[in-house]
Amino acid sequence: MKNGNVQEFIDHIYYGDELWFRYKGRLYFLEGWSNENHLDLKLYEMHENGKEYSWKGDNKKYPVDEFINAKI
Repeated sequence: MKNGNVQEFIDHIYYGDELWFRYKGRLYFLEGWSNENHLDLKLYEMHENGKEYSWKGDNKKYPVDEFINAKI
């Protein structure tokens, strides 16, 4: 992340905010939502045939640690 505040970025993920960001030159979109009593995260790689990643949380918090530790 260039010129960004990592802690602020992580804080936004904990709230399930929608975030656009670049990582290793690729554009991504991250969103959180409530899904059948779970707080989930979904990451989209924003280019043709881009990959999608998802993490299922519990009913109290988004799976932020799983997202942070994931290989992308």
